[in-house]
Amino acid sequence: MFFSIISNGAVVLCFIPFLFLGWKKMRKIHSYWVLGIYWFLNGADNLLEIYFSRSGGSHVIRQLSFYYSLLEAPLVLLVFALARQGRERKGLLLLLLLFMTGESILLHWSGNSFVTLILGSGLMIVLLCSMVGLWQYLIKMEHTRFENSMVFVYASLLFSYGSMLIIYIFAHLHHNANSNNSESDSFLLYYLSLLLSAAITSAGLWSYGIRKSHQSGYSHPTGYSSSSS
Repeated sequence: MFFSIISNGAVVLCFIPFLFLGWKKMRKIHSYWVLGIYWFLNGADNLLEIYFSRSGGSHVIRQLSFYYSLLEAPLVLLVFALARQGRERKGLLLLLLLFMTGESILLHWSGNSFVTLILGSGLMIVLLCSMVGLWQYLIKMEHTRFENSMVFVYASLLFSYGSMLIIYIFAHLHHNANSNNSESDSFLLYYLSLLLSAAITSAGLWSYGIRKSHQSGYSHPTGYSSSSS
């Protein structure tokens, strides 16, 4: 019962950031578009896993989940890149390009042999970029509305991917001991971290949406596209 509440709540919350794109002011920001798509795909992937993987068509769902897992880190890196300007944006876009190139080469030449390496590398890159984003926020004295919103995004992704790293280590350390209980605990921790991460992201987007533009004396938010300036 508790697991059902957590997993269902996590899936529902995954779709909230996408729904925030209904706000006109948020549709102007490219990074929010990518972030909304990321969470929508995350919610769709988990929805299929929970409700349809055990009722036939499991192979198709596993394949879709596999493709999403390969797309997940590049989407997050694109969110980070669009939230920056100048050399930082170019550096993150270059990192994204290199990651996707390496991902494509490994998959082409080795099939699924290096999937764990690819996913692990993506996880560590997202963790590092999230920590850098938080650190840069903390060392600044003044912040725009967009930056105040993005700090929630950095924190939520740091928490989410950090939790996945802990779950991965936990699952492998307990691989040989009572695997059924270990798997159940891992799934519970996963959906709990997903629920909290989606909630934190939604809170950040909500904080941007409800605030008025009284901070216009600051520089334009770094995530704005040129058309929104």
